[in-house]
Amino acid sequence: MNNYKLWFWIINTISFLFRLSFIGRFGLATDEAHYWVFGKFLSLSYFDHPPLIGYLIKISTLIFSNTAFAVRFPAILIFFFSAWLFYLCIEKLFDEKTALIGVMLLNALPVFSVFGSVMSIPDSPLALFWLLSMYIFLAALESKNDNLWYLLGISTGLALLSKYNAIMIPISIFVFLLVSKKNRFWFKHKEPYFALIIAFIIFSPVLLWNIENNWASFGFQLNHGFGAGISRISLTTFLQAIGGQAGYLSPFIFPFIVYAAYIALKKAFKQKDDTALIIVCFSMPTILLFNFAALFNEILPHWPAMGYLSLAMFAANLTIEHWKSKRFRIYITAAWSITLIIIALAIAHISYKVIPIEKFLPQSQAEKIKYAIPESERIDITNDLYGWQDIAEEIKKVLDSYPPKSKPFIFTHKSYLASQLSFVLPDERIFCLSDKLDAYDLWQRNLDPLKNKDGLFISNDYYYKDPKEYGGAFDSYGIPKEFLIYRNGKEIKNFFITLCKKFDPSKLQETYNADYFLGTQNEVFSELVKYDHAVFKFINRSLHNPVFNFIIAPISFLDSKNINFTFFAILILSLAFLFNYKKEKFWRFLAVFVCVLLVSSLITMAMKDYFGRYRPLRVFGDESVNFFYEQVYSYSFPSGHTQSAFAMCVFMYMAISKYRWLFIILAFFTAFERIYAGSHFPADVFCGAVIGAVCAFAMFKLAQKLSKI
Repeated sequence: MNNYKLWFWIINTISFLFRLSFIGRFGLATDEAHYWVFGKFLSLSYFDHPPLIGYLIKISTLIFSNTAFAVRFPAILIFFFSAWLFYLCIEKLFDEKTALIGVMLLNALPVFSVFGSVMSIPDSPLALFWLLSMYIFLAALESKNDNLWYLLGISTGLALLSKYNAIMIPISIFVFLLVSKKNRFWFKHKEPYFALIIAFIIFSPVLLWNIENNWASFGFQLNHGFGAGISRISLTTFLQAIGGQAGYLSPFIFPFIVYAAYIALKKAFKQKDDTALIIVCFSMPTILLFNFAALFNEILPHWPAMGYLSLAMFAANLTIEHWKSKRFRIYITAAWSITLIIIALAIAHISYKVIPIEKFLPQSQAEKIKYAIPESERIDITNDLYGWQDIAEEIKKVLDSYPPKSKPFIFTHKSYLASQLSFVLPDERIFCLSDKLDAYDLWQRNLDPLKNKDGLFISNDYYYKDPKEYGGAFDSYGIPKEFLIYRNGKEIKNFFITLCKKFDPSKLQETYNADYFLGTQNEVFSELVKYDHAVFKFINRSLHNPVFNFIIAPISFLDSKNINFTFFAILILSLAFLFNYKKEKFWRFLAVFVCVLLVSSLITMAMKDYFGRYRPLRVFGDESVNFFYEQVYSYSFPSGHTQSAFAMCVFMYMAISKYRWLFIILAFFTAFERIYAGSHFPADVFCGAVIGAVCAFAMFKLAQKLSKI
């Protein structure tokens, strides 16, 4: 290991440990709390974003318990690996020295070193898979290896499960291949098109969710991003967007990033430099798209962040090229130093409230008080991280004063408040009754179970609402009870708790219901389940015959004794063939073989708990299912038997071509046997087969590249 790599690992490890030391010291930001709620309503996708960040937070909280540390742990772990991929990409494009400078720059840009590496937001996994996709693409260009496109499809699919912005990955690749003459030949290969199909399959759960919910998420994001359209062009919103991006990237480093974009464009199109062209294609389409949207709609500063992430690679190279200039050294040293000082101050203020904000405001504004809270505290966004546990304890006291069966339900009018309250009151269901469409409307389509119940309405000084605005939805409204939150001895928030008597959901205005905005929910999944059941009945009942019974009955008997016959049969054959035909590299093959089984099995177990689908015997009853000896009533989706069979068989298919048809037959026989024996539905075995096959293919190809097995 040379010095550059050593220094990279030192910097990356210190960076990781530093973040690890303080992520649990303060409460969640509103967005983080909202993505935690995703885990409470596990689904194929969500109104705001695709599901991956919710899954990651859910897994982390299951491991570390329901704490701020657990919610944020995925973000810092992801950043650790993202920095590594960032280093590897720059190393491929330039050299190791530039890669080290690039990682240092990455840690100096607040949008990546603070927002993307500490807060658990969709941009964190998006950055990871954006960089992984870029690295695999660079490797494919360098090696001309067709098979790397399949890995690129998987990576792009996972990026799409992180955030819709990932659609820019295939667009960036398309633009590069179109412009680069020497790489245009890839359009004649089938692999790039298969990569798109793989990405589409991985992304398909989000599509299914949108079909069932009348394209709610796509519609929301398009409206959120592009607003009213080009009829309202505004230079003000454009300049605000540029200013916001400069702030997120650092106002002192931003001019250099803009200069890097100019030089990259010049090299790419005037000098026909393919390295610069790759940077341009992975940065400028994203940056230009969102800044074009800013001409007629307000955008958030971090939306084009992936474009700047790619552009930072070229900025690192320019740093090396310009380092001999004394003026440049002074500028870049000062810019980085000031930015790091600001980041340190921000972290200190978040933790200890060290910046006296009131001293930076005009006296008239500093002395302004609204709902008992000084203006200087209302505009201090770090205060939003504090006080939620305090209000949770107060709400618990109110709830505990009621008999268990007559406790009021908790509700508010803002999804921001609902998410924060959900996190600090994890055992309570929090409702959000708002006349604007949000994620909660889809989670609470049926409010009838709340009829005639009392409600506890929560608002605060920042998002205040008089609950009487709900009108006749409640019989009567109590007097709001104020509850002040303090930080360092100063009032920072004022919560209002109001008891509302006898709720009647039918008297809410129609705008409080998701059906008003989206129409009734489509029964897509119900129809798919019907087809699944129909195929199961055909295989399990109509195909029953003495020959199949004679073959499958002994297998079922062994399964009933916890002996997975098909697994052990395929395992023994696989080990025997590997030892016989791959004797010199047997242990390498065995290590990858075991990893494939472990990874695919872990995915299957996690999905079983997540979906919780019942077996055919529980769905139809013992009298309606043909079974032999194995009687299973536990969770069904996906099939573990099929997953392990396909994981082993696809691995062997790729490792030893001579017996590939034998392993294909064994894999499909296992899938058929699980349905015929009444243990699984067709969808269970199909998903198990996909998990096993994809894991085997991806890990075999990765091992083939890394260890040349």
